[in-house]
Amino acid sequence: MDRGILVLAQTGTQTEVPSTVYLIEGEETVLVDTSFGDPERMNGLHPGFECHRESHQTLPAVLDAAGYEPADVDSVVLTHLDWDHCYNLDLFGDETPVYVQRRELEYAIAPYEMHASRYEAKSLGREPPWLHVDLTPIEGETEITPGVTAFPTPGHTVGHQSLAVETDTETVVVAADAVATFDNLDPDGPAPLRRGLEMDDFEWWESARRVRDRGDRLLPGHEWAILDDDPAGLV
Repeated sequence: MDRGILVLAQTGTQTEVPSTVYLIEGEETVLVDTSFGDPERMNGLHPGFECHRESHQTLPAVLDAAGYEPADVDSVVLTHLDWDHCYNLDLFGDETPVYVQRRELEYAIAPYEMHASRYEAKSLGREPPWLHVDLTPIEGETEITPGVTAFPTPGHTVGHQSLAVETDTETVVVAADAVATFDNLDPDGPAPLRRGLEMDDFEWWESARRVRDRGDRLLPGHEWAILDDDPAGLV
């Protein structure tokens, strides 16, 4: 994909980025985001994003590698409803709550035309992957399970949310696309925050500051440095 989607200052550079999900092990097991769908289908729906994954990178495979099956997941939190974060929900039963900010859900149902593709909106004759899932809307800061709190970080999308996870020693913030890469933070540069292609630049700026200041450790949404893996090479 074009790097400028993540960091506007880097437009024109083709880059390979991971689609990251997060598993939080607390009093309950919480999965954050569920990645994109079948790569061939994604490439047809979203030209410019050359999706690919190996068999060990599917959601069932990465859960298995961590010692879990989908049935072991107590809840799913979707940081937002961009297409690359909310597929594969059919792996989970009706008894597994799937949380999303109400503001995000309300907008994704009928987004403006300029955002329709990223939401795979019905206005384009498509069907978003969450359409037939009984999503659980939440409003504002919400405790998902003790020590795990979802909080609004709009800007990247209308109703984006991140999660603060309290450990014995620190607060880890699952930023997702509120801060998509470490390159969005530039403490030594003329501007400490560098935006990508956000829906609302002003809200993104405030959310990025909130994420940066809340966590002792930050987990971006599309950053290789947090993974035990490397790019396979541009395709």
